[in-house]
Amino acid sequence: HVSVSCFYDWLKRGVSKRTIQRNQQTILVKIAHEETRQSYGYIRLTKYLQAQGIKMSMYAVRQIKALNHLYCKRHKRFKRTTNSDHNRAIYE
Repeated sequence: HVSVSCFYDWLKRGVSKRTIQRNQQTILVKIAHEETRQSYGYIRLTKYLQAQGIKMSMYAVRQIKALNHLYCKRHKRFKRTTNSDHNRAIYE
């Protein structure tokens, strides 16, 4: 339960600096995630962002990736398609 005056005081307040900063960081992480073809984990993505001059911690990148469901693409396992177990003649 919240008092009426506290509720209206909360309504008058603007968006906090931290929320604005986190939204900007989220946009940067999403762009970097797409630029790296969705293949970088949070450690490589942090180094990629820092190489571009964006200061972010690994923890922040990891948290943003998790909250926005940004996962790396997984490589499919190599499946051999050659069937050597047959009774047919071998081509020479």
